Amino acid sequence: MKLIIPVIATLILVFSTSGVVQAAPLKTHVEQFNVVNAPNNENLKQTLQGILTSRLSPDLVQLVEKPDQAELLVIGSYALFGKMFSLDVLIKNKGNGGLIKVFEQGEGQEDVIPALGRLARKIDAELAKIPVSVPLPISPVASQITVKEKYVLHTDPSTKDSQDSWSSTPLDGAFSSIAMGRTSAAGERELFIAGEQTVRAYIKGSGLNLVAEITIPATGKILAIDTADLDRDSSPELYVTIIDRKMPRSRVYQFNGTAFVVIAENLPWFFRGIGHDVTSRTIYAQEIDNDGKYYGDVKELSKSNTRFTAVKPLKLPRSANIFNFNRITEASGKDIFIALDEDGYLVVYSSADSEVWKSGEKYGGSESFFNNESHSNSRSSRDTNRWMFLEQRIMLLKDGTLIVPRNEGTLGFGNIRNFDKHSLFAFEWTGAVLKEKWHTRRSTGYLADYAFDQASREVLLLEVVQKPGLFNKGKSVISINRID
Repeated sequence: MKLIIPVIATLILVFSTSGVVQAAPLKTHVEQFNVVNAPNNENLKQTLQGILTSRLSPDLVQLVEKPDQAELLVIGSYALFGKMFSLDVLIKNKGNGGLIKVFEQGEGQEDVIPALGRLARKIDAELAKIPVSVPLPISPVASQITVKEKYVLHTDPSTKDSQDSWSSTPLDGAFSSIAMGRTSAAGERELFIAGEQTVRAYIKGSGLNLVAEITIPATGKILAIDTADLDRDSSPELYVTIIDRKMPRSRVYQFNGTAFVVIAENLPWFFRGIGHDVTSRTIYAQEIDNDGKYYGDVKELSKSNTRFTAVKPLKLPRSANIFNFNRITEASGKDIFIALDEDGYLVVYSSADSEVWKSGEKYGGSESFFNNESHSNSRSSRDTNRWMFLEQRIMLLKDGTLIVPRNEGTLGFGNIRNFDKHSLFAFEWTGAVLKEKWHTRRSTGYLADYAFDQASREVLLLEVVQKPGLFNKGKSVISINRID
């Protein structure tokens, strides 16, 4: 009898209390905006509705077409006063009759889209507060009942620029690669981003300032950029992977704070940087053959003044190439390799090239590619080109955490790829399996590339928020979040 009473009490406690857990997405209808004092207001009503809708978190809302299908109604207005504007939203909860008011202000037409992004984050924060009663799992001991926190990239949705989170205004162009340079004593950071033909240098202080830009010949295409200080002279180099007329013709630059200086060009390798920071990073190099396939071993790049050589071959597993691998050195000193295979599964290999573990879910996903005429490919399909998609970086942190991105969207027939949601996953190698430690909330937009600042524990994301089309070059955003 003495044992029965505590058990009954525990069961009553479990079933009569609610846990704070991630609720199912609420059915939400976003109405067309009411527009005041703005030109072309009829088109603007639907445009503002569409932009806000695309930026709401799919983890919190399930969009529906008609108001009578919704649990929440989002009613927005846009008012223009000279150069200033105000975005005001009223959220109606049809279940309990509750009302939530959210607003965001800005100045100038160029700030409207960023303001809608800030407004969406405020709405997400309010929706996350809505209580949902869900029974907690039954446990023999009440103190053992816990809810695991899944998301560690915390942002403050109430401000545009906070201590733990920052996001740039949209940049014209769909950029595909990002790399970090030096950080000054004052905390200003060099950032480099690249598109297909250009590389830009920014200084990130309280804002983001463009200080230099270079363009490569029209016959070339930039695939990736990386930074490293190979000769350890405290002046890091920028390694630009370029394919030109079907073959690698890569370049190396130095950035002197105001301009790029070419120190080598027409190099026959693709590059990938692996390492914790710019001062200790290794640059790996690999060639391709005339058929567009990766050729030979991945090797370390060595720098002597302006001369570069590929040394120390690294024997990779069969499915690995310069863009899709990393390695972990175990306590015993043995190296194991992690790679994303061609289907997107994470695979762990021993140094003997034997597979020891494979994920049950797909990760990675990139829209960056190069192609080459392939006679072998033309025999199996009508496409005479071999399409090679680069993979997302697999990044190893100093504490042994392995970061792997995931892009989600459309993988159509042939070579159609259209990703529009992304998240980051963290793993640790137990010696037997890659065990997930955490993952971030799924966010809207295509994650083109990312970097990690080991000193500040900040992750820098390069996100494409608008894909290029016939009449636009697309839009990209750089965002910075601290890993708690």
